[in-house]
Formats: sequence, C-alpha cells, structure tokens
Amino acid sequence: MARLLIGFIVFFGLLAGVVTGGRVLENHPSFCNSCHEMNRPHDGWISSGASHSHLSCMDCHSGAGVTGVIEAELRGFGQLIEHFALSEKELKGPFIAKVPKEFCLKCHRLQLSRTAKAHRPFKIEGKECSRCHRHQDGWEFAGEIRKDL
Repeated sequence: MARLLIGFIVFFGLLAGVVTGGRVLENHPSFCNSCHEMNRPHDGWISSGASHSHLSCMDCHSGAGVTGVIEAELRGFGQLIEHFALSEKELKGPFIAKVPKEFCLKCHRLQLSRTAKAHRPFKIEGKECSRCHRHQDGWEFAGEIRKDL
C-alpha cells in the first residue's frame, strides 16, 4: 500500500512539474514562434510595437481565468496537430487569429470606459476591438495601434 501511495505522489509530482514547466515555456513568445509558420505574425507583433505592452502571445490569445487557459491550450494543441499534418504550402497562411473583445477587456476595460465618447462615431457596439486595433498590415490582426487609446 505504501508503494502505491509513493507511486501516486511521484506521478502527480511529475505531472505538476511538466504542466508548470509547460505554462512557463508557452508564456514566452519564442515558444509560439518556434513553428516556422508563426514567423510572420511574430515579426508583425514585434515591428508594430505591441510587444512592449503585450509581453506574451497568451496575453491576447487566451480568455480570462482557468477556462480561458484551457480553451487556449486546446486551440494550441489543434495547431500543433495541423503543424505536423498539413503540407508546407498549406501552412503559409494567411492565418486568421480571432481575438474576441473579451480577451482585450481582461486588461483594457478601464481604457474602454475612458474612451467611450471617442469611440461613439465608429459605432463600435457589437464589433471586435481587433477590427481597428491591429498589429500587421495584410493580416486579420493587422495595422497600426493608436498610441492614444
């Protein structure tokens, strides 16, 4: 019985270590850029200046809380499968990164309330932030980030 208990403790200790190590790795942009098909989005993120205030891909590509992290993990796993299952030609993009408004509001809720009057002319109700606030021309998440918002 003691051997079984020790086995469970060792197994769950190793599992916790792997999960924790994985979370640390994936929060570094070089993790996402380790797949060649992510070079262009990564370079656009750097050149747009977004990398100065949005330090991790997961800052903008995951929802809030544990549920958001789990959903992002599942999307990432799907992308990993695509990476190995699709041909070079199929992996060239363009890639469309959906960034729902809720992801932005994790950090920018205060800015939205401060700029509500400035946003009125754009009739933003029901629209995603990424429609105007983008990181690279020619991509779904493209363009210049206005520094005054």
